[in-house]
Amino acid sequence: MRIAVASVFILLLATGPVLAQTDDAANSSQPKPSEESLRHLLEVMQAKQLANAAAQQVDDMFSSMLNQALAGKNVTPEQQKVIEANRAKMRDLMKDLLSWESMERLYLKVYADTFTQSEIDDMTAFYSSPAGHAVIVKLPLAMKNTMSEMQERMKELVPKIQQLAKDTAEQIKAQGAPAPKNHPG
Repeated sequence: MRIAVASVFILLLATGPVLAQTDDAANSSQPKPSEESLRHLLEVMQAKQLANAAAQQVDDMFSSMLNQALAGKNVTPEQQKVIEANRAKMRDLMKDLLSWESMERLYLKVYADTFTQSEIDDMTAFYSSPAGHAVIVKLPLAMKNTMSEMQERMKELVPKIQQLAKDTAEQIKAQGAPAPKNHPG
């Protein structure tokens, strides 16, 4: 469950600007951006490298979670083979989901549907600037740090949610079973 949540979170972060979309571009009278300008923006943003970094972060996170789950337990060679096989499956899933071919099509479509040519030009200028370049370079680290912080928060939250569910179940049991409904017939 945590892996699925974390994977979705990383995907959302990796496609951050996609989530900020509005209908402004669709309703705008300004021209849609050219494919050439979109590809240039993706290049300047180092979107391919970010997609690859996100896939690697998911792999690292999977290993970390697995190590935590198995902490202090001896793993047999057969169990190690199962672990490695499942890790390879997860890695393949992430490669398919976050492959550049898949992500590039997604970016091109969503950015074309979301932003105007002027906005694409402005974004390209920003990401070409020193501040924009710093955002690009530091985004993978920011994503990694965010995931670490979220994992810590989840460690605190999960027991509270479990206790709340237990308390709710106990309250319902204490009230007794509901009386059967009388259906006029």
